[in-house]
Amino acid sequence: MYQGSTHTYFRSAVHVGIRRHLSRHGSFEFPGDLTLWKAVGKMLLVLLPVVFALHLLLSSFVEDLGKSLGAVDDSHYNLTITNSLLKAERSRLLTPDQVKGLAGDVLSLHVPEKGQVRVYNRTTGQFRYL
Repeated sequence: MYQGSTHTYFRSAVHVGIRRHLSRHGSFEFPGDLTLWKAVGKMLLVLLPVVFALHLLLSSFVEDLGKSLGAVDDSHYNLTITNSLLKAERSRLLTPDQVKGLAGDVLSLHVPEKGQVRVYNRTTGQFRYL
């Protein structure tokens, strides 16, 4: 028996790699002929500056957008603080004691005392004081 079940079995394989190409030709050769690589070089000379210009344009656009978002965020924060201060002022002004004081001072509206309010009773046809 040449190969037992306990031994590993290696298949013979054809090794195709970079060493084979280098040893056969002596140096590394690019696929295709010279006219193809001249066309690729010309296209890269045209395309790379365009891509670089687009990259600069988009990066400046993103930077300006980031600055404007920062400014909007700052104004939102300032407006949130102003809103909370105004809500606190409103809740202070709408307390019952503050409303009674301002109504009495500015509009001369006071809470009626006992006996000041006169109500008409329709069934008896008389006025009654509360």
